[in-house]
Amino acid sequence: MFFSNVLCQDDFLKIECTVSPRSILQGNDGLLKIKIDVRSGIKISANPEFMIRLDENESLSFSKIFFAGSELNLPTTQEKEGIFLDPQKEIEVPFKLNESALIGSLTVSGEVIFTMLFQDNWSVKTTQKFTANFFSRRNYKIKKK
Repeated sequence: MFFSNVLCQDDFLKIECTVSPRSILQGNDGLLKIKIDVRSGIKISANPEFMIRLDENESLSFSKIFFAGSELNLPTTQEKEGIFLDPQKEIEVPFKLNESALIGSLTVSGEVIFTMLFQDNWSVKTTQKFTANFFSRRNYKIKKK
């Protein structure tokens, strides 16, 4: 038997994503909600910059596809090792569902880029992907061109 003791990123950081509302009419706004849960004993460094990168999607319009931690107003704590994020706050990223978006199940996806600091003072910069699903519905108030 062979056992591996390599831990995956999910063992250190859990990202939960939802879209609100779960069902969005074409041409209306939605909100991507990202909740980050960090395992005890691990800290997320505020420097180098924590970032969220959204995957491009023809059905969705975001103000931009990169968001730095400083733009998201995440709370931080100052410690002797540095400045760390306190990811208790849910991150909200607004978007618009395009009028020409496909009808049915759609996905918002991207990745979080971050640096973890472990209790024994070693760190690693890494990424973790996320996805959230929602439903697109036809908006009959939109006139066809």
